[in-house]
Amino acid sequence: MTNMIERVAKAINDVYEPGYYNPKSLARAAIAAMREPTGAMYMAGGDVSPSAHLADKDYKPYGTKTIGDMAAKAAWEKMIDAALEEK
Repeated sequence: MTNMIERVAKAINDVYEPGYYNPKSLARAAIAAMREPTGAMYMAGGDVSPSAHLADKDYKPYGTKTIGDMAAKAAWEKMIDAALEEK
C-alpha cells in the first residue's frame, strides 16, 4: 500500500514531460491521485470516521468499513471530483 505522498509523486511523474511544464496538468494529476483516501486519512478522521477508534490491527482501511466510513469516503470522492471539474 502506498501513502498519499508516494501516490501523488507517481501521478506527477506519470504526466511530466521533460522540457514541457504544464502546471495545470501536474496539479490535476496530483488531485486525481488523492481521490482514494488512504488508511491514515481514515484514521485521522477521528470522530467523523466511526471506525477510527478501532485498534490498528482490527482496522482494514481497504476492507470492510462502517456506514460512516463509506459516507466519509463518498464525500471525499465527490469533493475531489468537483475540484477536477473546475476549469
